[in-house]
Amino acid sequence: MRTPETLTAVERAARLKQQGSSATAGEPVGPPPAAPPGAKNMNAQEKMRQSARDALIKGSANATAGLDPLEEIDGSVTILDIKNIDPYKYNPRTKPNPARAELKASIKAEGITNLITVTRRSPKENYFPYGGGNTRVEIAKELYAEGDQRFSTLTVVTKKWPGEASVITAHLSENDNRGDISFWERAQGVSSFKREFEKDAGRLLTASEINKELKDRGLNYGLKMIQNFAFSTEFLYPIGPWLQTKEVNEVIRPLIGAIQELARKRDAVGPVKAAIDEILLMHGQDLEALELANREVDPADRCDVRVDSESLVTDLQNVAAKALSVQMERVPAIIKAVIENPKASIDELIKVGPENQPKAKATPTNKLQIPLGPMLGSVPRHEKTPAAAEVTTDANSTDMQDRESRIAAFGRQLTTDFIALNDVVPISDFIKPEPALPFGFLIDFPEASDAIAGHPLSEEQATMREAVWPILAAISGQSNHALVERCGAESAWIQTVGQGQEAVTQRCAQIRVLFRNGVIYVTSVHILVALSDKRVGPALSAVLKTIFDFHKDHPELTKTPFQQLFVN
Repeated sequence: MRTPETLTAVERAARLKQQGSSATAGEPVGPPPAAPPGAKNMNAQEKMRQSARDALIKGSANATAGLDPLEEIDGSVTILDIKNIDPYKYNPRTKPNPARAELKASIKAEGITNLITVTRRSPKENYFPYGGGNTRVEIAKELYAEGDQRFSTLTVVTKKWPGEASVITAHLSENDNRGDISFWERAQGVSSFKREFEKDAGRLLTASEINKELKDRGLNYGLKMIQNFAFSTEFLYPIGPWLQTKEVNEVIRPLIGAIQELARKRDAVGPVKAAIDEILLMHGQDLEALELANREVDPADRCDVRVDSESLVTDLQNVAAKALSVQMERVPAIIKAVIENPKASIDELIKVGPENQPKAKATPTNKLQIPLGPMLGSVPRHEKTPAAAEVTTDANSTDMQDRESRIAAFGRQLTTDFIALNDVVPISDFIKPEPALPFGFLIDFPEASDAIAGHPLSEEQATMREAVWPILAAISGQSNHALVERCGAESAWIQTVGQGQEAVTQRCAQIRVLFRNGVIYVTSVHILVALSDKRVGPALSAVLKTIFDFHKDHPELTKTPFQQLFVN
């Protein structure tokens, strides 16, 4: 036990001198002074403890007199109560050990065969593993809670407290050696090390200094990787658990860094940061939903959950396009330019565009191409109407090019809006290109509302799909008999329409959509569910606004008399 009083060196010397003088003068030692009035009477055990304390206070020629009896000794083997050992709460590895079930079975059968090294911050706190052993401690606690008394205590090796930063690097090193730690877990571990080291040192560390300190402790990540870790923990937290080293280094960090630089040049740092954060949050929520869906299926049927880099890049480029007020197809060249020359002015960058881009040619027909990007492909317009013919034959070349440009812009914007909608509610399996329809797309029957390509969706995603499907189908024009006759026969919708009204009614009922008298019914429930959702609502509204604006600007291309699919 520690002594209750602390003596300074001067006080200790004075007391020793006094004791020496008394011995020299031959003064009798005599009995100990009587306890002051009101003092508690001590039993035999308490008297022994007090005698030990007094012995520690007095000077001694013993070689161990200066040792703290509660100080840890590195490498000592001891037996600890399982209740006095906890898992290390700052362990960089946060995902469960994939071999945990097998490890638990092995420990239950044979016990813990390799001693765990433990440490603690102070005698008032519990011990925890130093550099590995968290899973074994957790399992030992579980087995003890299940009634296995063999795990009431653990034989461990104790280690003197080395500081939080050293414990973090010990765990990082252990996990690196086993190869079962992800990019994100390393990034968080390095971030924790930086925080604790700076706290102890009382100063901030640069990336180079962090790299040196870690290298001295046997962790040679390299300066560029340290910078990637720092960037990811600061900017990519919503999608962190699913990041891969290569995509962060080669795709995501350069792109976001360039967009941030453009935002600074445009004096739009705040809005651009908010837009990027929103995109990352939406992607993170989708990835988390897939993780939750994986837990509900057999391990053999689980899908690999990874960041959809292509979709993320498109969404981020859209942020840049809006910040700069430029067309989407020009963004990749602008991004490349700012990466190559960060000092370029905003005026210089805005002038950058795709090289050798062919100009649109005027055509005497209204079969214009509406490019709807990766989701819809290039969609030609339907046959000319008298109104359209009048426009195309009487308009001069400049007017025609302007019209083509506006239609192309609609296609790009609709593509962007559909991609954004797909990011928050999966629709890619039922949206199809269809040149015969006014806006270039058809909403097909999905194979299932609650799954895509055999991969189950969450209940929330399935509900949103069922709400969005009739809204998009109703505005696509696919319930107009006059337009359906012109459509190709590849889609399940057209094939089912060919089978008759009963077949369409049954297929719609399978996805909880009402179809009567040749019409798709959009109910208030569909609208409420879709538009009230804080993520789906804005994305769907953007799609509807783009379509409405196009219809308003080009009524000659979208105004076809309505005819019911089935006339009784």
